Amino acid sequence: MNTGVRIGLYAAGLAVAFGAAYGVGDRFGPEPAPPAPVEHSEHQEGAVGEKHGQDHDAPPAS
Repeated sequence: MNTGVRIGLYAAGLAVAFGAAYGVGDRFGPEPAPPAPVEHSEHQEGAVGEKHGQDHDAPPAS
């Protein structure tokens, strides 16, 4: 068998093996950690045009 063909088949076999391992790990591996909750102290009070109790979805006051 030609050396180039052997190397090509070996590389293809490695690609299939690593692809299968990645798929199995993605399917059955640990779930990613949920994002950390934002603490209330990080919310900036007194921002321009916004009061702490103001509804964030409401349009800005005129």
